[in-house]
Amino acid sequence: MTTTVSFVAHPDDDLLFMNPDILSDVQAGYDVWVVYLTAGDLPCGEGFPACGKDYADMRIHGARAAYARAAHAADRWTSEPLRLAGHEVATNTLDGTRVRLLFTFVHAAGGSDRTGDLARMVLDEDFVAHPIDGRSPYTRSSFVAVLHDVLAVARPDYVRTLSTVGHRETVRDHVDHVAGAILAALADLDGAGRTWVRRDEYDAYVVRQRPENWRGYWRDEKTAVWQAYRPHDPVLGPGTWDDVMGRQYRQRVFEVGDPWTPPPDFTG
Repeated sequence: MTTTVSFVAHPDDDLLFMNPDILSDVQAGYDVWVVYLTAGDLPCGEGFPACGKDYADMRIHGARAAYARAAHAADRWTSEPLRLAGHEVATNTLDGTRVRLLFTFVHAAGGSDRTGDLARMVLDEDFVAHPIDGRSPYTRSSFVAVLHDVLAVARPDYVRTLSTVGHRETVRDHVDHVAGAILAALADLDGAGRTWVRRDEYDAYVVRQRPENWRGYWRDEKTAVWQAYRPHDPVLGPGTWDDVMGRQYRQRVFEVGDPWTPPPDFTG
């Protein structure tokens, strides 16, 4: 049985930038783990249609609806905590499938917070991130340890992240995308600083500048999955992100044993 683990910053990054790859895993019946590295929240009091934990919960419902549609299954989930590296992590498993979603509930960057907890952990090993659901706080080392334990438990055949160098693109990527990818890449290193499990990096915002490279069934399925998510996210308007339904770019692959170090020019 093939197992895949995808680490993404927000509930929707997987749907927009890693599909149709994850979608095809789901429909092939693989063990599919998706780890959301932030709550995807927005600060309250700044005029957003929704904010804080309420908005994070809406996005979770959207992710569930999207994966139920991907699996052509009823939107019924079993929730349970998973103990990883001494931390309790919230998980949802889609009933009757091998799809599992994990949520760290770490603060996202957005609104007046242009940095976010992921970047703060990358840049300051002593920074303490407090999940918005009240679970145990993280430092960089404990957060990376949890992500490493995800890989130890899931034992995936390969790992997906967004680009660890997205800040260098002509369309600068979201700070959470890059910082989350860096933290996940750190978790995917062995004791010698080499890639432990094959890891594929996907481009995010910059794909809008690239030509469509998916058509037919998988483009249609990606669109249907996205449309299952979008009504749950009040920040999105009709047609938002429809321009990436025919785009997905996997640009860098790190094979087992390949060396990897964090980009020295990432400043948040």
